[in-house]
Amino acid sequence: MNFVINLKTITLANGYSLSFDFPIKNTLTINDIIVIVVESPFDVIYRQNVFAIKTTGDFLWRIDDIELCYTGNENCFYVDAELNDKNELILYNWCDSAVIVEPETGDIIRKYQTK
Repeated sequence: MNFVINLKTITLANGYSLSFDFPIKNTLTINDIIVIVVESPFDVIYRQNVFAIKTTGDFLWRIDDIELCYTGNENCFYVDAELNDKNELILYNWCDSAVIVEPETGDIIRKYQTK
């Protein structure tokens, strides 16, 4: 791990720090990319809570606010990120949807319902 998390701030090995509005919930490192999932409070609509930066500190993307499979809740924030068996980046949200994302660009490759 080439970084340290302190509640809302990530500090990289080179000393670069990036702070968010809410605590960092989870990170996933893919080669030289750090995917950051920020906690989203239930009382705040904050659906674009996934970011990606390079290990050097260069900002890559923030997840787009896209139409998801489930439309019954306005606050469908992301809760986790992982790599599947095909080495694809998957983001899971609170409302039983998942999106496959291109790690370098944040482009959505496809989405599906998880339940």
